[in-house]
Amino acid sequence: MKKNVKKVLCFCMSILMLVSAGIPTVFASALDENLLWEDTYVTSEKTWDIVNGVVERDFILNNADNNAQKKCFVMEIDLSNPDISIIASYNNHSTKEWKRSPVRQHAYAAEDKLGVNVIGAINGDGYSHDVGEPGGLLIMDSVLCHPANGFPYFAILKDGTADIRYAHESMDDVKEAVSGFQIIVQDGKSCTYHNKLNPRTCIGIKADGTVVMFVVDGRQDPDSVGMDYPEMAATMISMGCVEAIEMDGGGSSTMLVKRMASGDLDCRNSPSYGYERNVGSSLLVCTSAKPTGIFDHIAFSETEYFVSPYESIYVEAVAVDSNGYETEFPEGGKLVLSKDNMGRLRGTRLFSSNGTLGTVNLNYVLNDEVIASAPITITTEADNIVESAVGSVVDIFQTIINLFRTLIDKIGEKFFGIV
Repeated sequence: MKKNVKKVLCFCMSILMLVSAGIPTVFASALDENLLWEDTYVTSEKTWDIVNGVVERDFILNNADNNAQKKCFVMEIDLSNPDISIIASYNNHSTKEWKRSPVRQHAYAAEDKLGVNVIGAINGDGYSHDVGEPGGLLIMDSVLCHPANGFPYFAILKDGTADIRYAHESMDDVKEAVSGFQIIVQDGKSCTYHNKLNPRTCIGIKADGTVVMFVVDGRQDPDSVGMDYPEMAATMISMGCVEAIEMDGGGSSTMLVKRMASGDLDCRNSPSYGYERNVGSSLLVCTSAKPTGIFDHIAFSETEYFVSPYESIYVEAVAVDSNGYETEFPEGGKLVLSKDNMGRLRGTRLFSSNGTLGTVNLNYVLNDEVIASAPITITTEADNIVESAVGSVVDIFQTIINLFRTLIDKIGEKFFGIV
């Protein structure tokens, strides 16, 4: 009974918070809240189809006291799709020398050398701070580049499926592999211990073989406080993972995603030091699908847009083919508003509010049929002078804190080898 009362109270608080913040409150969550830790609930969730076989999910968790917000970022990868693969990478997609570099650089190098299209990536194993040598296993295209050194690892096998193994298990059938720090979920159950809240990176596998890449922001209270090991394990289990392994976290946690028709990888999370850190290994999500040039659907840059009264917002909508590549808009189609009393479109991309509060849909209409839609919500929240002033002060302090953390991080790396 007590749990139910708390849940009702938290739900009501969440609704009030989300309405004031302009965040969608109605969604079908991909997480099972009953498997999360006590008093923790999903307060927001958005989903994007990246390409066929890859989905991005951004969700926010919080508790009944509204003091433990956690911003989470997920990629779900269906390896049964023949166009989709996951590969291990390193600096310049090479191990000729041990050297740390951002995950983004790994992805660019892989695209250049292998001719693949990298649509997502996360950081991998830990590393030595002096030369950047991997802490554990690194196998790239069936070549053993570095031994496991006793650490468990995430592997893509030669048959294209994924597995999580301990260091002593056979590597004969492994094509790509990166070590992690510890296995946190085994046979659908948590197998880890309590520790401090921090940014985290994790990768898991569902019963059907779907791979789940996960990053949570941390060290950015109250925006995102991070997770400890049991919380991360519970989150992976709530998403259906039966196995999961913790990768390097802290300032190294990075998730890059290339959304449909996007020309570049976007860092979805907010790295705790304010920049994409130089890391050791990485795991890259690739597609071999090629552009068809044939229109398939419309992709919006956001699942929902928010704008203040009398203000304008740029809405990005692109025509894409079945493989997620940009193509030409079909002849005769057009973007129109579902109502004419909320504002107007200037050109075809700029929505200008007339001050009326509420939600209007931006529809793409083809042959008198709505084939794509994105809601635009007009809210007074941004015009709240007190909250705007407080927000500005918070932003200033957060910027100072991030700069300070960056300085400490660089000093720590250079002189003390601190992660």
